[in-house]
Amino acid sequence: MELIFHFFSVVVPWIVRIVLIAIGIFLLVLLGRAIRRFSIDRLRYERHFSDACVYEGDSVELIETIWNPTVFFIPFADVESYFYSGLAIDGRKTEKGGMGLFVSRFHLLPFEKVTRKIRVDCVKRGHYRLTSVSVFRCGVENHIDAPTEIYVYPRIETMSENIPSAYGLGDALSRRKLIWDPFSVNGIREYQRGDSFRDINFKASARLSVGGSPRFVVNRYEYCSNLKYYIYQNFHLPKNSDILYDEYEELVEVGLTLSASLLVKALDAGGLCAFSANCGTVEGELKVSYQLRGGEVHKNDVLREMSEIRAIDGVSFAGLMAADIARGVFSSEVFVITPYMDESIGEQISILERFGNTVRVIIPEVSKHESV
Repeated sequence: MELIFHFFSVVVPWIVRIVLIAIGIFLLVLLGRAIRRFSIDRLRYERHFSDACVYEGDSVELIETIWNPTVFFIPFADVESYFYSGLAIDGRKTEKGGMGLFVSRFHLLPFEKVTRKIRVDCVKRGHYRLTSVSVFRCGVENHIDAPTEIYVYPRIETMSENIPSAYGLGDALSRRKLIWDPFSVNGIREYQRGDSFRDINFKASARLSVGGSPRFVVNRYEYCSNLKYYIYQNFHLPKNSDILYDEYEELVEVGLTLSASLLVKALDAGGLCAFSANCGTVEGELKVSYQLRGGEVHKNDVLREMSEIRAIDGVSFAGLMAADIARGVFSSEVFVITPYMDESIGEQISILERFGNTVRVIIPEVSKHESV
């Protein structure tokens, strides 16, 4: 009996200690998980692009901001997000049509806020919306809404052999009198040497001057001659065409590059410009039509629509042109971007020329642009 009593008097306290230690470890594990869950749930994350609208081929920054509002240290917090193949994140490209995963890792001290900038290359035209991210740490996951978006306009080409010359765009001599109207402001631009002092827009300059460094902008005016440009793009293909969809999609991109380049130069020169195309839209429409207007707002509206255009054909191209002619198209520069010519399109071009318009037909090609 004494041996049994001695055994229990020695062993039982150790067993109790071991059980208490195990319970303590178990409680610490539960507490650690609770702290991880609490800290991850309390994280604040947001992101935005440095520019809302850019051209294809440009680069922007994705600015991430994450804040730890708790008293706990949060190491190895991985923020995961999916990106479209049209955006190359930090130099990483994704297969066409796929989605790429990008992970940002953060180590956050108590009450620390971290801002990180990531380079994004805009490799393809489109409208890209990013919605939410997932935050992972030691098996704990939290989904955070972090919406942001960016419009990637079609690529802009300089006026070269790829872009046909136009009288009103400054590429050839014109008999029209280009006299600007000092009472009709078209927009603003950066101050350049030689600009008149009276053209400086002091209110806009004050708003744009940040951090004590002055930045001057001047007014840009409409022209009294009201230079008018019409751009038509045909998304139809000729009958019995055996072109593959990838080649058709590239042909569409070439046409949009031409359209956007002409639009930007025409509007930046102070003219008025209209754009129409028989294409599909995100709303399910089968055409895009912007009437004759000028200014920066109109330019951005049309370019934003171009970024969302789908590579599918829509209404009759000849009918699209006829609708504009019925509203009146006179004494204007008209650009017709079409992969083919037929009798119905030629008829509309003849009508335009009878009304005193200068019509230039552009046949886009995948390898080069050809003007006829």
